[in-house]
Amino acid sequence: MNPRWQPSAPIENLQKRSEVLWKVREFFRHRGICEVQTPVVGSNTVADLNIESVRLANGNFLQTSPEYFLKRLLAAGMPSCYQLGPVFREGEAGRWHNPEFTMLEWYRLGFSSSELRQEVKELVKLVLGPSDVREYTFRDFLFNEFQFDFFEQSGEELHNVAQTNGYGADFRREEVLDFLYSSAIAKCNDSRYFVLDFPVESSALAEVRELDGHQVVDRFELIVKGLEIANGYNELRDPAELEHRMKRDRSARRQLHRADVEMDQRLLEAMEAGLPQCSGVAVGLDRLVAVAVGAEKIQQVLSFAHNQI
Repeated sequence: MNPRWQPSAPIENLQKRSEVLWKVREFFRHRGICEVQTPVVGSNTVADLNIESVRLANGNFLQTSPEYFLKRLLAAGMPSCYQLGPVFREGEAGRWHNPEFTMLEWYRLGFSSSELRQEVKELVKLVLGPSDVREYTFRDFLFNEFQFDFFEQSGEELHNVAQTNGYGADFRREEVLDFLYSSAIAKCNDSRYFVLDFPVESSALAEVRELDGHQVVDRFELIVKGLEIANGYNELRDPAELEHRMKRDRSARRQLHRADVEMDQRLLEAMEAGLPQCSGVAVGLDRLVAVAVGAEKIQQVLSFAHNQI
């Protein structure tokens, strides 16, 4: 056992991490994308049911993502930009989670989600080397594993399939679909692939579009060796719809007896002023480095993990 003062990661992994950070910044510099820094503490936070924020004694929050601040910058006239730095999420600790982690998030003005996927692919190729990258719609991804069309299944039918595969938690359709999606990821043999066109239940702040007569959100995720590495979408720009989703998530949090989260009025005002058409993506930098060095857990690429601080 190493002494308690020792770092979590081998020094050679931290040196490799430094190389990746240099490559990432060079990648964006060559594309003329501006690096920005936004606060890690804010007076508001996200209401997403899948995320719990760290609240400080003064009532402010450690930020779970720079998304809200970056969108306020874009509405104020900032060109395509990125941020690379720490974010925080309450209770996220495990093999591939740490309460504090490094997020790379960027926004491209005038880009479609497909154009942004191509850029994500190029960045990952730079860090990990070349590899085939397949694409599946969320619908086809689940069909390949479970042989059903989730558009056509009732909530009860989906729940029954999930229970057959070991699910024993919340009956909510969003939770059931998330479990089935995670199960399909665990069983997929492709080493690098995108999943596209997610169900509206996972809309986040993505635009909704129609696919084969059904509504989906224009969102994608990149999976590398079974790990969710990137989450991106064509950004929602309708302030009324944003307010509706915030209220919906806040109501759901109350029903589930989770901490209430007030709506971020500054973000709503920025959306009213006008967010330009853009697509954005967040990349888990620690996980990307872990794949690059062949680590078996995230702690092997962190200088000091949560249990050593």
